[in-house]
Amino acid sequence: MTPTSPWIRSLPYLAVFAVICGLFAWYLQFLGIGMIRRFDEYYTYERSISFARLNDWWAVYSSNKPTLKKPPMQYWMSGGFFELGLRDVIALRLPSLIFAAACLGATALLVRVILPGRPWVMLGALLLLASSQNLWNEGTSAMLETGSALFVTLGLAAMIAAFRDPRYWPVFAGTVFLGGMQKGPIALAFLVFAMIGLAIANRAALRRIAWNRRFAFWFFASLVLAFAWQLYMGLRFPGEDAVQGSVENEMFERFFPSLDRIAALNLTDLNALVLGSDPWLRLAGTAALIALPLLTRDKLLWALTAVALIFTAVMIFGTHEVHARYMIVITPLQAAALACVLALVLRRDMLAVLAAATLTFAFGGPLRPADQLALHPILRDDVPIADILTPVRAALQQDEHLLICEMDPTMRFPRGAYTVYAADTREYTRLRATNVRRALARADIDAGPFRGVCTQAELDTIADQLTGIKVSPLPAGFIQFRADGLAPE
Repeated sequence: MTPTSPWIRSLPYLAVFAVICGLFAWYLQFLGIGMIRRFDEYYTYERSISFARLNDWWAVYSSNKPTLKKPPMQYWMSGGFFELGLRDVIALRLPSLIFAAACLGATALLVRVILPGRPWVMLGALLLLASSQNLWNEGTSAMLETGSALFVTLGLAAMIAAFRDPRYWPVFAGTVFLGGMQKGPIALAFLVFAMIGLAIANRAALRRIAWNRRFAFWFFASLVLAFAWQLYMGLRFPGEDAVQGSVENEMFERFFPSLDRIAALNLTDLNALVLGSDPWLRLAGTAALIALPLLTRDKLLWALTAVALIFTAVMIFGTHEVHARYMIVITPLQAAALACVLALVLRRDMLAVLAAATLTFAFGGPLRPADQLALHPILRDDVPIADILTPVRAALQQDEHLLICEMDPTMRFPRGAYTVYAADTREYTRLRATNVRRALARADIDAGPFRGVCTQAELDTIADQLTGIKVSPLPAGFIQFRADGLAPE
């Protein structure tokens, strides 16, 4: 067998595939443990079951009303797993784990694009990414982050390939579309960050790229594809602003810099937001992204450095609701850069893979035990949310409108939990303040009867606005009540 035989050349790819399969199998065994716990995981739950409940697979529903904030890809996947009969917690978590495994493969592909002649480096990058606590926390959850990271990483690989050969721009546009169908067109924003980096470090390349006709056409196509779902939803629900809901509110308003936030930042906040549960991988990966274009003497790679640095700055200075889990979208890039730098410095690929494996174990990976993952739900007095709210669904009558008391923030449940366990396919009204009539007017409800979920203290604050109240207990200190209607004004 010659050194250049197909079998020898395929070994790095077989090793990458085998490791991905092994990691997938390891974490797959944990998916059925406990139940989902985070606020946004219950959004995934209610949206995923709404397709079959409401017999509509071409709109995403939240609180049993169309929501224009999130696209459907992962919800479709979980909804399909529900239809196949998988248990709820597995149906909700499995798409995230599939995306996590695919993200490992995308990271290997990114290395292949950065260092095309050194395929063994892919294995080192895969191992480094597998050390990430954040990757497996999200990969065993019902959140959308691993899918987002997958399409961003594929987008970065396609972007660098297209910088070198414009024939790859359609591939980039495809990743933008898929990312837009999963969570948001982050790869398109990263292209803008990359162009800023090239404007500083490699203007000649920027001019060559920007003035290419393929780039102009596919950049415009990417803009259209990025918001294809929002455009469709805007046509289907013309009374709603799909772009405002999913783009303006979810992206620009959230990440636009705030002077108040900048002034209030401290080192603890920065550590939690930027480094999180993977401090050494992210620090080393960021340093590697700065070193990579210097070691390779490839100025195009400053584009990747700019992506990481600008995104980190956006994370730090974003206005509000910027969560540490969002950093996962550049963690594959950081792992890929670190693996490449190890290979360039150590010169021998197998030595670089050994160094990456050593760092992986030092960082705590790749096979994390179940007790390091967020697999168990948050209980109220040792009672699951389902046990508290399911009796409400059993009692809810066809003519009753459901009221949810949320005046006490410490006693609220995740919003989607009310849809899943209490409301079934019915719309309902959440009472954040004590003026019941005003809340009902916003929901276009003018009469009872009502059924509600409250604590006794919350019910006491609104009881004088209702008539014919009858109360029955729920677990964990909650009550459900029935009211005949609104008291006269």
